[in-house]
Amino acid sequence: MTYRIEHLFTTPLYSSSVSNFSVIKDNIDKCIEKIDFRYREQWGKTHLLSDPTFAEDILKKYRLNVVKKEIENHLKQYCKELGFSMRPYDFTSWFIMMRNGDYAHFHDHAPSDLSGVLYYKTNSADGDIHFHAPHPFFKMSKCFSNYDRSWKHTPQEGKVLLFPGWLQHGVASNMTDNIRIALSFNIDFKE
Repeated sequence: MTYRIEHLFTTPLYSSSVSNFSVIKDNIDKCIEKIDFRYREQWGKTHLLSDPTFAEDILKKYRLNVVKKEIENHLKQYCKELGFSMRPYDFTSWFIMMRNGDYAHFHDHAPSDLSGVLYYKTNSADGDIHFHAPHPFFKMSKCFSNYDRSWKHTPQEGKVLLFPGWLQHGVASNMTDNIRIALSFNIDFKE
């Protein structure tokens, strides 16, 4: 008997490392102490943000051009793999600080086209990022219920992830005394 399984409607997640993390780290080091991290009032004391409104581009505000260029290089590669022709886009970005006990609830960044994270400071034990399976119907079937689970990525300094803005994700509680800092961003392509 010959057969094949075709996996339909996959969710492509891009994972890579930045090529020049020491330069990027130096670039961020120069501004991180100037940032007034605050909680988003509606979420309570879950984690600190450089911009709880998500309206600004922290990279532009602090002229972190080296970081932006590196993200653009990864964005071009991701779009190439998706078969999507790059076009102009709007970019918003913010830093997330997670202290002991902090976490990020499950959420998405819709209607943004793409979202991403770049890990700046982590000990790799201060909270994995988890992605929910995007198909709510998996759990309705006994034979597909094992597909209805979360996938996780362990943070590593210099690691960058890109994923669809609609993909639900959250971060496990930081159970260490390490202060974890990551750069999150959204990309909205123009028509």
